[in-house]
Amino acid sequence: MATTQLSDIYNPLVFEAAVDEAAAELNAFLQSGVMVESPKLSNMASVGGNIGELPFHSPLATATEPDYVDDDPAHTSTPAKIGTAKMIYRLASMHYSWSTMDLTRELALMDPLAAIVQKIGGWWATQKEKRVIQSAMGVLADNIANDSGDMANVIYSDLASPADSNIISAEAVIDTQQTSGDHQGVFTAIAMHSVTYSNLKKQNLIDFIPNASGAVVIPTYLELRVVVDDSLPVTAGSNSPAYTTILFSTGAFDHGKGNTMKPSELERVAGAGYGGGQDIVHSRSADIIHPYGFQFVSASIVGQSATLAELAEAVEWDRVVARKQVGMAFLKHNN
Repeated sequence: MATTQLSDIYNPLVFEAAVDEAAAELNAFLQSGVMVESPKLSNMASVGGNIGELPFHSPLATATEPDYVDDDPAHTSTPAKIGTAKMIYRLASMHYSWSTMDLTRELALMDPLAAIVQKIGGWWATQKEKRVIQSAMGVLADNIANDSGDMANVIYSDLASPADSNIISAEAVIDTQQTSGDHQGVFTAIAMHSVTYSNLKKQNLIDFIPNASGAVVIPTYLELRVVVDDSLPVTAGSNSPAYTTILFSTGAFDHGKGNTMKPSELERVAGAGYGGGQDIVHSRSADIIHPYGFQFVSASIVGQSATLAELAEAVEWDRVVARKQVGMAFLKHNN
């Protein structure tokens, strides 16, 4: 029986479009609105170079009073200026490849391309979710080191039997929102480890709302959309681990997609398997994933792109807006 090989059905344009679509559909931060596609950032990511500046206007000052109108022509208004600042971003150029020899045999009676598209798209979705989380952890590290931890609420205690006050709760989340003062209403999503999510489910504290198709499957906690991701760090303690839960606003992260010369490529190794042949699928992505209000200063980047570990380092980040303008807040807690 003849076996369908990828080389028989691979069309780069169709394949790449399908991978991009699957990667977007399976990215929980994109679907929740935490990360938004930015055409401006995509344009900047496509002009060449891996480091760039993204200028923006600062909020109008509200500490002063308005002018009070009178009838004296000698009294003139002095206009205020709008401030400007800039965020520095760094492009990540990434690649991975998969051998399809075994997969083709496994899927001989199925559509191998469709299966591979979903798997590769899902793989990229996971990688980009990890880059959001690691960037957020770098922001937190910078915040603790340089901004007195004004974005964090730490209730964790290294106890074998934590008290209720050490465990995530509605009160703890509200206190975390309060780190943003009168901007606490901007938070729309909450990212948590699956252990935290399961504990809240056991207490019947997770509600579900309909998705676009009407299926009641989207989890929420305190009316915040829940993103469950085990990439969120769990720090071991002597007696109990510490969990980090993150609150996000809509658009806390921008995403820009740059150009790659060949987003995908099929390599045929005719001699593999004693001449049976092997297909290798290469997939490439060039992305900017950047939190609003921060500069990525590239203080100790070794290669052309920041690794996941480098994204989480405090020295790589610098806040350039007031705390209230940042759409993130952090809760460190027991479970």
